[in-house]
Amino acid sequence: MGGTMDSDEFFDILSNSTRIDTLQALANAYEETPADPWLEYNELRTTVGVRDNGNFNYHLDRLGDLLVKGPAGYRLSHVGMVILSTVASGVFDPDWEWGPVDAPGDCQYCDESVQLVYEDGNLWLTCGTDNHTIPLSVPPSVLDSHPDDAVVEQVAVLQNQWSALTRQGICADCSGHVDGDIRYGGVREDHYHYHGECHRCGLHHGVPVGLFVLGHSTVRAFYHERGVDIRTTPFWALDFCEPGSETVLSTDPLRLRIDVTYDDDELRVTLDGDGTVVSTEYP
Repeated sequence: MGGTMDSDEFFDILSNSTRIDTLQALANAYEETPADPWLEYNELRTTVGVRDNGNFNYHLDRLGDLLVKGPAGYRLSHVGMVILSTVASGVFDPDWEWGPVDAPGDCQYCDESVQLVYEDGNLWLTCGTDNHTIPLSVPPSVLDSHPDDAVVEQVAVLQNQWSALTRQGICADCSGHVDGDIRYGGVREDHYHYHGECHRCGLHHGVPVGLFVLGHSTVRAFYHERGVDIRTTPFWALDFCEPGSETVLSTDPLRLRIDVTYDDDELRVTLDGDGTVVSTEYP
């Protein structure tokens, strides 16, 4: 299986429990003794629970570049570790469910209280009305590894990171190149948002303009000076991140103003049509 692994090969590997168990056994060996992560052939086969050598050899061959073979036996390659980490995140389990857990802030559509719920392979911010839900890119591993009262902060960190990567032209899912611009309409017809497209995986990123500027250095400094770590603040609880809260200064060329506020203080951030911050000012 040398060379580039295509998607068919990838999913073929993940579809077989013996191969997954083999990767997991080698990952456990690495966790226990990272300086010596090798497992001898018979030890590995016994750990995985396969009696027949021929059958086990077939699966080792199919794993190919995900393993490294040496005099001491087998260990995971970096690619194998990446794949196993992806599996461990839980993103391939469509039946996994979690929540609901109460979240701060109100629904951006109807001002009702909101909760976080994971179902159908996605984390949702919802008030209970189906067409008011907001999808959040968060894997089950985050929700399953932290107590419920700490999850909101972890979700906020990931969403702010996703927005910051998108603003820098990096796809948060595959790390490919993203470019885009500010557009009007979409799911809600009465607001602008940043629309980015990844040219590697094809994913489309839709980011409210308030969230899009949240990671800007001036915005972070504004909150830091007031004792707030904006990186751990959920964007949906911030008024200036609500869709439609932006002010249109001009349409040709496009200029949008986002009023970042804290108590009685205000920072005005102006975006152009490409999503670039062209000015910041205190009124």
